[in-house]
Amino acid sequence: MGRAKGKAPPSVAPVLKPEPRREPRQDAQSLLPPDQKSDSAVKSAKRVFDVLEFFEERQGMASAAEVAVALRFPQSSTSALMRTMTMLGYLHYDAGRRTYMPTARVSMLGQWISPALFQRGRLINLMEDLSAKTGETIMLGLRNGLAVQYIHVIQAKLPMRLHVRAGTQRPLAKSGLGHALLADYSNKEVRRLVKLLNSYEISPEKQVDIKALLLDLDKVRQRGHALSLGLVTAGAGVVVMTLPRLAESAEPLAICVAGLTNALAEQETEFAAMMARAIRFHLCD
Repeated sequence: MGRAKGKAPPSVAPVLKPEPRREPRQDAQSLLPPDQKSDSAVKSAKRVFDVLEFFEERQGMASAAEVAVALRFPQSSTSALMRTMTMLGYLHYDAGRRTYMPTARVSMLGQWISPALFQRGRLINLMEDLSAKTGETIMLGLRNGLAVQYIHVIQAKLPMRLHVRAGTQRPLAKSGLGHALLADYSNKEVRRLVKLLNSYEISPEKQVDIKALLLDLDKVRQRGHALSLGLVTAGAGVVVMTLPRLAESAEPLAICVAGLTNALAEQETEFAAMMARAIRFHLCD
């Protein structure tokens, strides 16, 4: 099957430019309840993980200036942070090129937690298969507290595309990924979570409408997948399908095909069928 292509809707300004569309980096703090928001020290620690996630996507060396621009960090503090990471053995500094690269120590950090999750190749093969067949951005996500998070991303190959970083978080009850995962919960549990979410939202108009959400989740259960068009980002959306429970992961996972709204709207059924076949082929023993 050839790669799916879609034409951008003329009313959506960002998609008229023939260049990768980068998502603004979501501040994870905005998705946390007030009593869980971090102080400045924890914010500094968060930047360490932002740097590591930058290199995961980059898959190559980069200067401190490039990292600072990509992550929108101050130049001076980025340089200081990366020097410290080098001193601790997590980055290697090439003085001749003035570039940094993660060391093997980084790759060893999380292998003990779930060594089979990616090493066995099932999830990576699934994502690469969907990437090759759709040409769109493919994302793997899970629930993270009262939010959802993309933990691995294969960027789109189309000239007009949505660019999302691994580590990006989305609202649990206001995103396609969140709806797909919530659809596997009982309505009683969904109500409990929504009540908790709304308790942290001061503005009534921003609170989740539980009745509308439950209707949306019923549609997800009937279709077998979630469709989100412009729910989080104008002009973009996702088709999401949950994965069968895997022994490699303690958390439920979901796979997303992300792209521009017109492509997803036109090919929702095709993409969903493609995802279902790929999941059966790669994950069902």
